[in-house]
Amino acid sequence: MLPRHAAAGTLAPMSIQPIKAPRLHERIAQEIVQLIEAGTFKPGSRLPAERQLAQSLTVSRSSLREALSALELQGVLEIRLGSGAYVRRRALGSASAEGHRGRTARRQHKDTASGLGVVEGELSPFDVLRARLVIEPEAAALAARYASPAQRAAIAHAFAQLELEMRANRPQPPADREFHVLIARASGNAALALVVELLWDQGQGPLGKRMESLYVTRGRKRDNVEEHRLILEAVVTGNPARARLAMRGHLQQAERQRMRALDERPASRHGPEVVRSKVRNGVGGA
Repeated sequence: MLPRHAAAGTLAPMSIQPIKAPRLHERIAQEIVQLIEAGTFKPGSRLPAERQLAQSLTVSRSSLREALSALELQGVLEIRLGSGAYVRRRALGSASAEGHRGRTARRQHKDTASGLGVVEGELSPFDVLRARLVIEPEAAALAARYASPAQRAAIAHAFAQLELEMRANRPQPPADREFHVLIARASGNAALALVVELLWDQGQGPLGKRMESLYVTRGRKRDNVEEHRLILEAVVTGNPARARLAMRGHLQQAERQRMRALDERPASRHGPEVVRSKVRNGVGGA
């Protein structure tokens, strides 16, 4: 019913709130919770292998990975690398409690948990990573061409700090963001720099952080240092083609690491030496 003071054909301000469609990983998480509630997946049991579950739900593995990570974040699942995802014995109870805490916290911050283990309002970490893959290689190429001596020095300083933080196994080292943002600023394109900053901020929500803690190993961080070194060398020496390839290879490696199968530990066929070889020889990434 319309408010009495609303004029004919008009609505009072704020009388209708927009309906937000849940993102794909949120819908997948809700479906998994419903399967747990229905007894399809029992407390303590292991979920089907990731590929099989993705096929059964007719979704991509990356979207399923985000849903599983969101449910792990909220206590519905336990993710064991090299083994798989397991339903916690008090899964739905813990999720309900977490949902209550999320509704309280949401009044203070937009990036919170709600409902049965779904991270609300956060962009897909894989969408963010793939957007960066479109934008940052070109920003690096432009930086290699246009960066001033002072900007090159600042990027080198950020790398030195990043190397210290990575080798100390610091989660989400601040110097990582600084390194990438400084390169974008050195491109000479303020719009590119703004987009890169926004993407980095979007990628550091609760789900993005949890996925990094789950899937980014200490070994991966060592590789990460070398990939950043390749980017730095190309930018500082003014080689746009190599800067583009180095940034692309780095971001592709980041995606591969986050997509490593939960229930197996395959040896990487795309380590830093492969990336280095592509950059040195001017070969584009897959």
